[in-house]
Amino acid sequence: MDEEVVNIPKYKKFWYSITKFERYPEMATEGVGRAFGYLAWLIFMFSILLAIAFVIKFTGLAKKGINFLDKNFNELSYSEGVLTIDTVNKSATTDWGNVIVNTEELPQEKLQEYETKKSYTDVELVWLKEYVILKYNNEVGKIKYKDILENLGIEKFDKQIILQYLKEQLNSPQTYIMYFVALSIYLFIAYFIAILLDVIILSLFGLITTAFARIQIRYRALFNMAAYSITISTVLQLIYIIVKTFTGFNVKYFDLMHTAISFICLTASIFMIKSDVIKQQMELMKVIEIKKKEQEQEKEKEEEKKEEEKEGKNEEKKEKKNSEKNDKTEKKEENPPTVEGET
Repeated sequence: MDEEVVNIPKYKKFWYSITKFERYPEMATEGVGRAFGYLAWLIFMFSILLAIAFVIKFTGLAKKGINFLDKNFNELSYSEGVLTIDTVNKSATTDWGNVIVNTEELPQEKLQEYETKKSYTDVELVWLKEYVILKYNNEVGKIKYKDILENLGIEKFDKQIILQYLKEQLNSPQTYIMYFVALSIYLFIAYFIAILLDVIILSLFGLITTAFARIQIRYRALFNMAAYSITISTVLQLIYIIVKTFTGFNVKYFDLMHTAISFICLTASIFMIKSDVIKQQMELMKVIEIKKKEQEQEKEKEEEKKEEEKEGKNEEKKEKKNSEKNDKTEKKEENPPTVEGET
């Protein structure tokens, strides 16, 4: 039998959440506050590990980007909000995405085409005369050079200045620290909101499951159990994102599968509770039956005792009667009746 749960350390909760579904109800008894604390800790660790992976990936991309810029761009200059690039290839596909460069004077129809045309890579950069278009998983963003560079106090630059600046930044530990901290904070906030919504949806699904299983569990306990059941899917999501970041390996319908795993974990813990309740009821019925038998046996013994006492009293009465009868007989013998006429 498991020991009573009293403030289990988070690393143990993490292990129990993956390997021991039967511990979910016990951990849930610690309250919503501790479930929130565990969820925050889990997402914090998730964000830190993911940020480290992204920083490593960023380092590799930055080095390749500098090398690509040096070899493929004959001329690169910026002045008064206008970028001018003379490149060997106006379109190139790298291992991190697609790059298109066209800083010529273009008609509006061509500019619109660059924005709306579907990208066949996860990342695509389109460098135009006055702004850059960033496409990430076909989500489109447009950034004007002037809006960014004026805030940084940059009015003009050329290729050599950019290369020197990028190399200095790449060799500076401060760059990686700032990027890591900013990325960690962003990932924590974004994933905390997303995973919290998943937990709420999962707990609502738990209400349906309890109704189907015909077992009563408070919503607060279901929410706590949902917070722990999200652990496996979060770990799998972390592994998948890191693998995809470094290898490009993609699993279709992964989001659906990793969500389904959480539902399975919660459902398993709910039916384990039902199984435990049924076992307890059976044990209780056995105890009641044993007590009933014991009571019946005691009742039989009491009745037998009463019968014995009754028989004993009857025998005493008989003995008493016999004794009285014998006494009378003895008295008669001692005092025989007198006959008239005798002298």
